[in-house]
Amino acid sequence: MIGRLARLVVEFPLLTILGVVALIVVGVRSYQTLPIDAVPDLTNVQVQVLTSAPGLSPTEVERLVTQPVELAMTGVPHVTRIRSVSRSGVSAVTLVFDDDTALATARELTAQRLPAAREVIPPSAGRPELGPLTTSLGEVYHFTVRWPGHSLREIRTLLDWDIAYRLRSVPGVVEVNSWGGDTRQIEVRLLERSMLANGVTAQMVEEAVLGAGQNVSAGFVERTEEGTFVRAEASYRTREDVARQVVATRAHNGTTRPVLVQDVAEVVDGSAPRFAAATADGKGETVYTMVQMIAGGNAHQVVARVKDRLAEVEKSLPEGVVIEPFYDRSAFVDEVLGTVKKNLLEGGAIVALVLLVMLGNLRAGLVVASVIPLSMLGAFILMRYFGVSGNLLSLGAIDFGLVVDGSVVVIEGALAAMATHHLSGKQAMGRIAGEMGRAVTMAVLIIAIVYAPVLLLQGVEGKMFRPMALTVLFALGVALILTFTWVPAIGGLLLTGAHHDEPRIVKWLKRGYRPVVTALVDRWRLAGVGVAVLILAGALVASTRGAEFIPRLEEGDLAIQVTRPPSVTLGEASRGTTAVEQVLMRYPEVERVVSRTGSPDVATDVMGPEQSDVLVILKPRKEWKTAEDAAGFAEVLGPELHKALPGAAFGFTQPIEMRVDELIGGVKADVGVKIFGDDLGKLRKVAEELTQVIGATRGAADVRVEPMSGLSMLTLTPDTREMGRRGVRSAELTAFVETLKSGRHAGHLIEGERRFDVMLRAASVPAADDGPIQRVRVPLGEGRSVLLGDVTRVSMSDGPAQVSREQGRRRVLIEVNVRGRDLASFVQELRTRIDAVKLPPGYYVEYGGEYENLASASARLAVVVPLTLAVVLVLLYLAFGSIRPALLIFVNVPAAATGGFVALALRGLDLSVSAAVGFLALFGVATLNGVVLLASVRNRQLHGEETRAAVLGAADERVRPVLVTALVAALGFVPMAIATGTGAEVQRPLATVVIGGLVTASLVTLLALPALYVRFGGKPEHADGSEG
Repeated sequence: MIGRLARLVVEFPLLTILGVVALIVVGVRSYQTLPIDAVPDLTNVQVQVLTSAPGLSPTEVERLVTQPVELAMTGVPHVTRIRSVSRSGVSAVTLVFDDDTALATARELTAQRLPAAREVIPPSAGRPELGPLTTSLGEVYHFTVRWPGHSLREIRTLLDWDIAYRLRSVPGVVEVNSWGGDTRQIEVRLLERSMLANGVTAQMVEEAVLGAGQNVSAGFVERTEEGTFVRAEASYRTREDVARQVVATRAHNGTTRPVLVQDVAEVVDGSAPRFAAATADGKGETVYTMVQMIAGGNAHQVVARVKDRLAEVEKSLPEGVVIEPFYDRSAFVDEVLGTVKKNLLEGGAIVALVLLVMLGNLRAGLVVASVIPLSMLGAFILMRYFGVSGNLLSLGAIDFGLVVDGSVVVIEGALAAMATHHLSGKQAMGRIAGEMGRAVTMAVLIIAIVYAPVLLLQGVEGKMFRPMALTVLFALGVALILTFTWVPAIGGLLLTGAHHDEPRIVKWLKRGYRPVVTALVDRWRLAGVGVAVLILAGALVASTRGAEFIPRLEEGDLAIQVTRPPSVTLGEASRGTTAVEQVLMRYPEVERVVSRTGSPDVATDVMGPEQSDVLVILKPRKEWKTAEDAAGFAEVLGPELHKALPGAAFGFTQPIEMRVDELIGGVKADVGVKIFGDDLGKLRKVAEELTQVIGATRGAADVRVEPMSGLSMLTLTPDTREMGRRGVRSAELTAFVETLKSGRHAGHLIEGERRFDVMLRAASVPAADDGPIQRVRVPLGEGRSVLLGDVTRVSMSDGPAQVSREQGRRRVLIEVNVRGRDLASFVQELRTRIDAVKLPPGYYVEYGGEYENLASASARLAVVVPLTLAVVLVLLYLAFGSIRPALLIFVNVPAAATGGFVALALRGLDLSVSAAVGFLALFGVATLNGVVLLASVRNRQLHGEETRAAVLGAADERVRPVLVTALVAALGFVPMAIATGTGAEVQRPLATVVIGGLVTASLVTLLALPALYVRFGGKPEHADGSEG
């Protein structure tokens, strides 16, 4: 079939050329519309349920909000894990679905259960809502706003209504989240003495303000032939509208006097209680905004639209307002893709040069080289169709040497046939494409099959490497089609039959190769011992290598996580981050620093005032002086930061890495030690003990425990007996107590398009201890009042700052980064140490973070890779009809692995999923070369040659295609192996393994395989002609 196809395209090349033109047109268009990002989106399929519960403590949030939401979500189809965080005033429940669930389906399934949760949760405890439709790669653009001479409240108001409001309508933007500044509110500040004098309660003021601020409809009135809509407009436009509302009427000297809001309260501009703050560059507080992209969006396009909209917005802003970009994901994408493009162009150029040198024919070299761009264009079409994005791995891991291997075999065979049998270009292309069709197809099929384990990866590792495997398979598939269509068609036209002698370098190589292979063929034991020693050496080297999930992608920026005691105030936290920023700004590598503390408006990242993320924008690496890399810089910064902020814990990571780690497993570090139990006190004690154990383990860095105890709590417990004796209604007491701090919502004030909350608050808030607050008077109406201490029991205590749960149980998380040691050995030692610690009955430990991803990938690869190699062995058996040649070719697999392990060791690289993918690619090429060589041997045997002569003849004939295949595959990866640009860290192990492995695999193929075949290969059972 392949032979007939090849002869057809050789005779009628115009149809093939038109097809390639169509491929080019569609391919270019597909590339232009291909979703582009720096890295694959690793976020698992998850949905957040967020609830704002102002005024509730963490344990109250857990009991009243989080547990009902978890209970309602129990049993949602396809959910694999439920975890939650409860903090003062906010609950975040995260549902993780299996990877086969579409995100839209997951959100729909979650939304269907929300009504059940809302029925159980008290109205005063908040209303659960779905979080934004975004992922770990959604934080695409950050900026700060300055307006010299204006307050933070004015800046925040400007941001909320004139900037963020307009950004939310940008296509691809799902949320605009802010930290810092004061959110404007209209405060009705209750005056205790005036309320007593007028016999008014807080509940009465609330009812007056809330009831008067509602627009109502009175239906239609028919007038002659027209209908008129009647409405009563009562919404507040000014503070005076609020102040003039009637609270009650009082009789005085025979007349009725209204009591207005302004008689018992002050109506002023105020600010909402703050739960988040931002500081910048060591200069104090600022207003900081983050634009979040919708899941599946194109970061480059979304950022470009945001910039365009900001340029429009700036024209309409008041004079003096400055929008300062801080973090731009598109710049990072450009840097990573710049590295990818550079590697691809250099790799393609090297492959083309090798082809020209080794083939010794410019036209033949150009024919083979043309397969590179054409196969990439075909891959772009398939990527676009199947929704595979272009990124560091999907594009950066393509080896053009693999892509052209089939074409090299066909073209080299055609050149040899033209020189030996004096055939024309068309005759040679038609004949060789037919003869080698089966072998080439089988070899490419084997390469494709060895990528099967990558396609079967799940979780984070699957999301990272499956797009790469798909892209490689797309390119290989298109290249295989081109090998039997485009290459014969254009080769038949361009190769004229003249000047096809072997190039000098090939003749020189053959002169040195013939005596060596001849000697080894007669000394097969020596070849066998050499292979055995090589494989044993590889096993020894492999045992010395550590393991990690993937090499850390250097983003070029730092993220520092700061954790302080939970009792810290937001103002003190801001002063602390300012001190940290001042230290950072002294280093020449630092360009800008912004710190965000606490939870933003939409609490996708639930943090308290004791937790801050310090984002450090660094200058290009070539300008660094303090350290060579981010890890070294962190080592230098650590002691300085501890001096600037004593008692704080610091964790060093990177912006994208931090968000990815947190969303995937709720862990912002390399390793997360999760302690499960029921009693928070016992959990805290166990965490303290294990923290010491972890800190004493070699390689541990940035050890920190998530906030637990230390949150000062003042509790007012109603004394129902005294309330009944004194005639105090529960609603009156609750309404008044709520005004003491958090305030009580009483409507809205509307100024044009702006909308501000109207809040009832006490005019003076007592200190947070049990002395002054007990002496506060509670107005009861009709001139009566009681002391708060007379009807409540006031107590001070330390409570939990945060309650974390996972799979329905409370848990505490200890986070730790690993430096100076591989991840796998660190966790192995840590497990041993922790297993020696006696835990309370019912308490247990699990491990998360990047280690969880490594364990998952290792377990799956340990099963799938052997099965895949077994399938390859079966295919080799089917191809040759005998197990002997199949096993001989299979010797290349461990031989190639030896070279890969040695190369990793020489470069000081650990084993990783990236290196594992490199081994799979390596096994495919190594097997391909064995197939090419032995296919020629078997073909000669089928034509009657004796085994030794067939082996020597095939070795001499196939040394060039084997060398060319190995060289183009290895040298095509050289740019990736030596690259230093952004993203090169992830590609480096893969490229190193392929290059090192092809050295040993090629030696075994060309030297040992012929010798071993003479002894163990046997003869084909049938002599029925060609292989194809």
